[in-house]
Amino acid sequence: MKTIYSIENLHTILSGRTHSAFNRALLSNFRKNNILLTREQWTVLGVLWKNDGCTQQTLANQTSTDKPGITRLIDNLEKENLVERHPDTNDKRLKLIYLTPKGKSIEEEVLNVVNQTLKEAVKDIESERLQIVKETFQQIYDNLETKK
Repeated sequence: MKTIYSIENLHTILSGRTHSAFNRALLSNFRKNNILLTREQWTVLGVLWKNDGCTQQTLANQTSTDKPGITRLIDNLEKENLVERHPDTNDKRLKLIYLTPKGKSIEEEVLNVVNQTLKEAVKDIESERLQIVKETFQQIYDNLETKK
């Protein structure tokens, strides 16, 4: 079977090279602005900024993180006084994750840096081309997710 990509090109596309470069740029921009978060931590905070008080499972699903990983992330965010766990009043087995005042207070600053990094990443790219990229990546994702 003939492939449309060479093994080298296919690896580059599917390995997440762009994702890694974005993460490095974001981390660098965080450090320049004295924000001591990882990409994984800010994605958890991003979910909570939209939906404060959700379960660990919801956070895991929305950030595509496994259960042990989300537990570690929450533990670290809790140590930094950015989130806290509270028992669910309807189901004592569940813990709901809430932002602390400190976690709420950094939202604007963090999102400004994230947005600036996104602007840097897509500068000089026409919106039509970005739409094609978005649709293409969505199709790749959908193709892979339907195989589960």
